[in-house]
Amino acid sequence: MHRKFAYVFIALLLIAAIANPLALLAATDMTAEEKYWKLVEKGAFPGYGDQNQNQQDQSMTRAQIAMIISQILGLQQSPEYAQFFKDLGQEWGWLGGYAGALYKSGIMVGKDVGIFDPVSDVTIQELATVMVRALNLPYDSDTTYPGADDWAGGFVKAAVDAGLIPPLPDYTVPASRDILVEASYPANQYLSYGSWVQSVKQTGARRVSVEINGAFDPDATTIVIGRIGEDEERIAVGIESLEWSDDGSLVTVVLSEDAEAGKYVAELTVDHDGESIEYSWRFEMEDERLDHFELGGSGRLPRADNVEVPYFLYNQFGEPMSHPPGDLQIDVASNAKVGLHPDRQAVLVNLADLNDNRVMIALAVNQKQISRFYEIDDPPVVRNVETVGFVDETGAPVASLKKGESAYLLLRPYDQYGNLITDIDWLNENLQAVVSSTGNGDRSRKLLTQGPDGAVAVRVTAGSYWVNSSIEVDVYSPDNRVLAHAAIPVEHDPSLYVVPTATAPVERATIAVDPNLIVTVGDPADQVSDVTTYVYVTSENVDTLYYVVVISSEEETPTADDLMNDWSPSGALPPGPGTAPTDGQARLALKLPPGGQYILYIVGAKDNGSLVSDVLTVNLDTDAAGRFHLSQVIDNTNYSDPTGEQWEVYLIHSPADAVGTVYYVVTDNPFYPTSEEEIVQAATAADPSDIVDVGIVNRGVKEWSGIADSIVIDGRESNNHYHIYVVLEYRGVRLMGEGILGDSSI
Repeated sequence: MHRKFAYVFIALLLIAAIANPLALLAATDMTAEEKYWKLVEKGAFPGYGDQNQNQQDQSMTRAQIAMIISQILGLQQSPEYAQFFKDLGQEWGWLGGYAGALYKSGIMVGKDVGIFDPVSDVTIQELATVMVRALNLPYDSDTTYPGADDWAGGFVKAAVDAGLIPPLPDYTVPASRDILVEASYPANQYLSYGSWVQSVKQTGARRVSVEINGAFDPDATTIVIGRIGEDEERIAVGIESLEWSDDGSLVTVVLSEDAEAGKYVAELTVDHDGESIEYSWRFEMEDERLDHFELGGSGRLPRADNVEVPYFLYNQFGEPMSHPPGDLQIDVASNAKVGLHPDRQAVLVNLADLNDNRVMIALAVNQKQISRFYEIDDPPVVRNVETVGFVDETGAPVASLKKGESAYLLLRPYDQYGNLITDIDWLNENLQAVVSSTGNGDRSRKLLTQGPDGAVAVRVTAGSYWVNSSIEVDVYSPDNRVLAHAAIPVEHDPSLYVVPTATAPVERATIAVDPNLIVTVGDPADQVSDVTTYVYVTSENVDTLYYVVVISSEEETPTADDLMNDWSPSGALPPGPGTAPTDGQARLALKLPPGGQYILYIVGAKDNGSLVSDVLTVNLDTDAAGRFHLSQVIDNTNYSDPTGEQWEVYLIHSPADAVGTVYYVVTDNPFYPTSEEEIVQAATAADPSDIVDVGIVNRGVKEWSGIADSIVIDGRESNNHYHIYVVLEYRGVRLMGEGILGDSSI
């Protein structure tokens, strides 16, 4: 009787070990004896004292396995089916119900026709066969496996791949008990919680998908991927990220690098009900290989050199391949020069001197070939520029900068046909990048350069600023249109912060002139005796400004006392020294001869003489090219469309790049404005009826970006003409103009 119970104990251990094809040998810090008593505590099987200890080298019989597999699977005893076995006499009556249940289910059908052979030892390959059948695992009956008989190869392979039995040199020997206790612990977890993992398979060059029965909590789950080397050595594989489905039933493991072909194991540890449950699943991965490829581009190419035509390579998983195969070849059906881009998956083709109007490009890889015809059209023109974002030297995104740090703003310029332009030299001739800082007001031009992976980019570097600021990048077309804009925050420099002292601040008189706000007004085409130059002066602790304008060749330099006492050297311009009151801001209107260079000297002082500023020197230039003048308001509307509802108005002015604000009013009859201010009020007042005594068709305000800009106005009607009044404000100076809007036939 005790022997029978010992058989039950041993078989229970066996079935607990083999019933979970996913279980990892868990809790490696516990001894086999500790695991055994832990299972006894859980009621996984009864304990039998010390008589069953230290018997791990004993083998198992077929009778033992039949009883335990039936119990673990919960099969109903079927003694009537045991009558098929001739060697199960009365002494094996206790076994008949178990053997019959297994025969009925097809798990154990005997060693020969009508022979069960209950006393024979179970070989490892027989044990594998029983396990695979009991768990309904897929297997290939034609598969052979090293160390196993031909008939058992498929069963052994399925059992080893599922982690049910360890890899061994010989599977024809009797199965010992030395692995039962070690395997029973995680097997019991499987029996307690069910088979949570449904499948593990490769779904990309660096992607492994784990499908789960039910759902796991991502925060309670740890996943490790290992490559199985020689002698079952586990080689850790780097994991970049885990992507969980919304319902937690699928997790995709993204590896750090492309996987090598071979056998792998996925190991999962799940914290559940106070326990760490461990699972493993063996699977195979294959090398990335090219499945198909395509030639991209718009179908029309510009007539230029270094035209980039992208190609797209896809692997067997439908993913874009990160690296082209080494045997990639390219050809063209013409005498055009062609080559592969060194940094990107693209073809570079020279078309500037090609006489043909079309070109065929062909790619070939490992006996696979594709080709495509492209039309060749006009030379390239930059149509638009997309910003990709700021990145560091490695291409990683950058959200902000600190003092001294640099970043690249990646750009994607496109030609008129939608093709990407990557020729840096050509782009620097046809685009202008301007970088400005809100921290210090600096504004400078930057040449386009190559960023990470050879992309077109603008490199910016953060300076040292008192407060948080930003670096802004604007990309301009040849006609001064803004094609792209981006900004990146810059953190302030903590070293610039000085702890304030308790001493009272010393009052000083200061004055300043922003050279970017100096503007000279006058028609550059007229022969005039003088022009007006406006200079904006800001000040602090100053009541009066003292100034004089001299020719640039004047060698004498005045002191503050000179200016405050009517200093007038031989090079001074009439009417000589001047003064102007100020409340912190003042605008000087200086009448100057045109086409000359002059120096303005200014000093500011308190009226009581207690505070006097330093002398400020300002260079002035009244050259014709820089004069501000609004010469024409032109109706540029396309009247060929009689259903059109808008006018388009151009302003002709100098300088051509004058950026400012436009105020406009369209009326059905003239209202004869007497000043710029009257037009501005008519364009912006809530109720303009007190200003304009005729019907207003439209009015508004527009930020003006230069001579290439235009005003688009609603309200157009056929066979009518209207009056438009415009004020262009540039650097604080306003000039007005007017024009007629109407059909070209009027």
